[in-house]
Amino acid sequence: MIVRSLALAGALAATLVPARAQSVADFYSRTPVRLIISADPGGSYDQIGRLLARHLGRLIPGNPRVVPENMLGASGRVAANYLYHAAPRDASVIGLIQQSIPMGQALGEGGVQYDAGRFNWIGSPVRLDETLVVWHTTGVRTIEDAKAKPVIIGATSPTGMNYVYPKLANELLGTRFKIVTGYAGGTPIVLALERGEVEGRGSNPWSEWKASKPDWVREGKIVALMQMSLFKHPDLPHVPLMIDLAPDDTVRSIFELVSIVGEIGRPFVTSPGVPPERVAALREAFRLTMADPDFLADAARSHIEIHPIFGDELSELVQRVLGSPKSAVDLLKTALAAK
Repeated sequence: MIVRSLALAGALAATLVPARAQSVADFYSRTPVRLIISADPGGSYDQIGRLLARHLGRLIPGNPRVVPENMLGASGRVAANYLYHAAPRDASVIGLIQQSIPMGQALGEGGVQYDAGRFNWIGSPVRLDETLVVWHTTGVRTIEDAKAKPVIIGATSPTGMNYVYPKLANELLGTRFKIVTGYAGGTPIVLALERGEVEGRGSNPWSEWKASKPDWVREGKIVALMQMSLFKHPDLPHVPLMIDLAPDDTVRSIFELVSIVGEIGRPFVTSPGVPPERVAALREAFRLTMADPDFLADAARSHIEIHPIFGDELSELVQRVLGSPKSAVDLLKTALAAK
């Protein structure tokens, strides 16, 4: 009787072992992964998200299917809030979130309902060479020209980088960009540019322009006025970095802050509270994917330049944004709020 009771007790205990005690491979062999892409179909976030979705599952233990889905809204805040509050905390959902998510928190934006420092940062496949470009028929060729002539810039919302960069240029450099918000994402802005509704786009990587509109680059239909990164693209040695345009140290500190946002790239995360062994497995799978020949060949076919940032470095960049000096954050908020 005692032996039977012990056996029953053992069986009951086994049924109470938490789900996270199963191996990573066991979990993922039965669980597909949802990949939330926080931008519109067709743009660079979507292209990079779907590229990774085609390959990441092969290198996660258990080889789960990775299913991408788009979740738009408020320049990525809707997706970030969902991942932070509503997504299962079992690593069955990962997200490609907007690079501006940490800056939104640093600025205290009203739509922010997350702590960016608590996301589990997996990595970014790219370090972005962000550029502000205008259409060739504007006659504007430099930032100095943009101080003399108004140019209509398309943007999503006042929280998106398509708005932030030209707005800061207006307030701190004296340009005359007229920023029109309300576009659903980068792809509609490009269509508006093609139709002549707008005359420029405030933020898009030069490498993305080369991939999505090679004829525009080749034929000089778009003109880069400044680069919002920590480094210059090799194709644009004469186009100034935003940091280098700063008239003083205070403005430079603001431009450094927003340039770090550009460096964050196209970041993949999973929710806070995910079991650490699954976070480690996702980070390792991401690292392996970045060196995988099939992935690299697929990226080359899509004209996507792979220059990865891994989880620890990405987390450090996020902390740099969250830890920005109050003086820089306050001036940045004032500049963005100016009418």
